[in-house]
This record gives sequence, structure tokens and C-alpha cells, in this order.
Amino acid sequence: MIPESEAWLQRAEALLTERKLTDAAEAFHRAQAIGASHDRCDAGRWMLAMFSGDFDSAWSISDALRARNAPDPHRFWNGQDIRDARLIVRCLHGLGDTVQMLRYAALLKAQAASVVFEVPPRLLDLATCFQGVQEAVTWGERAPYRLPSWEVQLEVMELPYLFRTTPKDLPVATRYLNLPEKEVRETAEAMGTSDSLRIGLVWAAGEWNPERSIPLAALNPLLQMEGLEFWNLQGGPAAAEAGPTSMRNAGELCGDGLLALAATIANLDLVITVDTLAAHLAGALGTPAWVLLQQAADWRWMHARDDSPWYPQTRLFRQCRQSEWKPVVDAVLLALKGEL
Repeated sequence: MIPESEAWLQRAEALLTERKLTDAAEAFHRAQAIGASHDRCDAGRWMLAMFSGDFDSAWSISDALRARNAPDPHRFWNGQDIRDARLIVRCLHGLGDTVQMLRYAALLKAQAASVVFEVPPRLLDLATCFQGVQEAVTWGERAPYRLPSWEVQLEVMELPYLFRTTPKDLPVATRYLNLPEKEVRETAEAMGTSDSLRIGLVWAAGEWNPERSIPLAALNPLLQMEGLEFWNLQGGPAAAEAGPTSMRNAGELCGDGLLALAATIANLDLVITVDTLAAHLAGALGTPAWVLLQQAADWRWMHARDDSPWYPQTRLFRQCRQSEWKPVVDAVLLALKGEL
């Protein structure tokens, strides 16, 4: 039999997953009062604060977590001042995470002596198109012979905490991804002209979280609408699910290159996507995007709102119940009819 404190902590974490925020807050308070892990309770409260848009409280919780634990020489950032320091920002999360957080590059550049970004290999060619990114490196076959020297290292997801961002500060930058004009123009020429509303479509997220993905067949009501020109932006194995379809295949223009994908998105009127890279590329470019979210959506999309302070031109369509996509598609269908 598990201890009562652990039982309450597990209950609190389950309520958090179900997005029952008030009940979860009470359960975390109860769990800690009877001896549950202070750090786990604070981690849960951090998520509650971010879902509620109370970023100030989240950063205070982060301060408390760091103060309770001795500085670790192997961790990324221990709270030290970055002014006039040589920085390396390591982008070790997903591609979408990196695109979202590269908005801070210009702020880092204004304070630090130098900044180098270590990005995933697929993002290397696109990285220096982000405002403020002057130097980018990667790992693997394209890694430099020697990394530039640095004094402080950060992980890219630490940047909102470092700058103690609040929703009123967002977006830190709008349209902070600036593509080469030649790339955008040549992509536009390859796409040709159209009198229809051009919409990019992405239905599958990464395999690590299949709950974010929607079956392509569930989107058929959208594809059957007249007056719309859909472009298949789907990457990975799921791209082959489309088969013969009325959608135009952006992969013929993009291949596996993210610069070409971004240039395609820049030439679209709208992107409809699940929670994956395309949502962040559209947001960074300023292209309108409709993001289809599972009920247990990530903290960055907050809770019970249909807009995002991270991306002003993004609209959110949320599941009311986990795994139920039909009401989401119905809402998108209705919204599309309003656009015609």
C-alpha cells in the first residue's frame, strides 16, 4: 500500500493531466502538507501556473526549486548573470520548441558578449534566418571541428525563465523568422498562381506523442470543401498516408529541407496543423495558423483559450475530451465556411 502522501500526489498529478486545475491545486497542497515531495509538488504547481497564464508565480517556483538544490556544475544555467558573457544556447528539445524559443535571440544578443546556438542538424540551414541569430552550429556529421569558446551555457527552453517573461511581454518578437527573399520568390513561382484560399495541412505529430495526431480520414470534410486549395505539409512516414488526393504535395518543393518548408508556409494563406513544427514555423513567420489540440495540450498553449500570446495570428481549436476529434473538425469546418 502506497503512503497517503504519495496517493494524494498521484491524485494531484492525474487531476492536472485532466486539466481540473482548481482540484489539482488543492490536491498538491494536501499532498505537501502530509509529507509529499516538495519538488514534485512544486513541479505540479509550476505547470498549474503556466496553464493559468500566471508566469510570475511559475518563475517564483523555479527560484524556490533552484534555491533548494545545490548548484550543479554539470547543469546548464545556475542563474548567473549573462551580461557581457560568451554564451552557448543548446537546443536539445524538439524542432518546434527551438523555433518557438529562438524569438529570444535578439534579446540575448543585446546583453551578451557573443552567442552561438547549437541547433539540431535539420535546423542548421534555417537557424541564421531568425532575428538575432548570427552563429549556429550543430552536432553529428556537420558538427564543427571545434566549438566556439563559451563561458555560460543555457538550454533553449530556459530562456523564458531567464527573461522572466509574462504574457503581457509576449510575443517577444513577431515575424522573427525572416527568410531570404530569393527563396520565398522562387517557391512562389514553383507553387504557381491560384484564386483559391491556399491552406497547408499537417495531421500527424511526432511518434513520441501520438495523442497529438489526428487521423487523416477525419479531415476529409475539410478536403471536400470547394474554393480551397490544400497543400500537404506533412513530414515523416505519415506523409505517405495521403495517397492519391486533391491536396498538392509540398514535399515536391520542400523535400526534407526546413528552409523550403518555411518558404512554402510563407506563401500560404493559412496553415491547419496539429501541435507540431508547422505551428511554430507559421507563428514565427506571421502566417495565420489554426492549431488542433488534444485535450491534454502542452503548457505553452495554456488552458481554456482559443488564442496564444506566443503567436498573435494563431487560433486554437481544442478537444473537450481526450481522443475526440470530430467536434474539433466540425469547429474548423464552420470557421472555414466563414472565411469563404
